[in-house]
Amino acid sequence: MTAFRTYVGLAVVLAAASAFAQGVKENVSVRALLQQARGQASSGNRAGALETLERARVLAPNSEEVLIGIAQVSLAARAPLRAIEVLEPLTRICPTVGEYHYVLGVALMQAGDLVAAVDPLREAERLDPNRPLTLVALGLALNGRKLYSEAEPHLRRSLELQPGNIDAIAALAEAQEGIGNTQEAATLARRVLAASGAHATANLVLGLVLMKQEQYAEARDALLKVVAADPASSRAHYQLSLAYARLGDAASSEKHLELYRVRLREMEERAKAMRARTGS
Repeated sequence: MTAFRTYVGLAVVLAAASAFAQGVKENVSVRALLQQARGQASSGNRAGALETLERARVLAPNSEEVLIGIAQVSLAARAPLRAIEVLEPLTRICPTVGEYHYVLGVALMQAGDLVAAVDPLREAERLDPNRPLTLVALGLALNGRKLYSEAEPHLRRSLELQPGNIDAIAALAEAQEGIGNTQEAATLARRVLAASGAHATANLVLGLVLMKQEQYAEARDALLKVVAADPASSRAHYQLSLAYARLGDAASSEKHLELYRVRLREMEERAKAMRARTGS
C-alpha cells in the first residue's frame, strides 16, 4: 500500500511537472508568435500577421494581447467584422479596459454602424475621460448620427487636450455646420484645409456651406476632393448630384445620384453581413 501511494504520489508529481512544462512551452510559443506577428505587421504583411495571431489564439484563446492584436491588425487591413468578432468578447472579459471599448467603437465605425459605435465609445470615455483619440472618435460617431450638439463638447474637450489635431478640428467644423453655425464651420474647415488640402471631412463641410451659399461651382470643386479622398462618401455623392443639377449638368448629376444609391446599398449589405457574422 505504501509503495502504491508512493507510485501515485510520484505519478501526480510527474503529471503536474509535465503540465507545467507544457504551459511554459505554450507561453513561450505564444510570446514568439506575438513577436513574429508584430514583425509581419510592421513590414506590411497583414495577412501573415493575422495567420500567426490565429495560431497564437489556438494556444491562448483568452489572451488579451492576442485578441487585441487580431483586432488591431484586422482594422489596419480594413476587415472590421473580424475585429468585432474578437472585441465583443474581449470587452466582456475585460470590461474596465477603456482601450478595448475604444477599438470596438472604431471597428463599428469602420463597418459603418455609427449607431452601435456610440455605446462602446461612451464607455471608453467614461473609463478614460482625458484621452483625445476617444473624444474625437465619439464626436465623429455622434456627428454620423446627426447628434451635432452632443458631439460638440466632446470635440472641444479633445482640442483642449490636443489643440493641433486637424481631425478634431474638422469634426468640430462638421458639428458646427450641423448645428447651423455656418460661419464658424467654414472658418474651421478652411483652417484644416490650409494644413491638409485633401482632408475629406473639411472639404465636405466647406462644400455643404458653399451649397447653402449657392456657390455651386465652388461647392462642386470641394465635394470632388471629398470623393477623391473617400470614394465611399455617400453624402458627398448626394451633394454633388445637387451641385451638378444646379449647374445644369444633368449627366453628372445623375451619375453621382446613382453612386449615392450604390453607396447606400453597400452600407446596407455591410450591416447585414455584420449582423450575420457577429450576431449583433
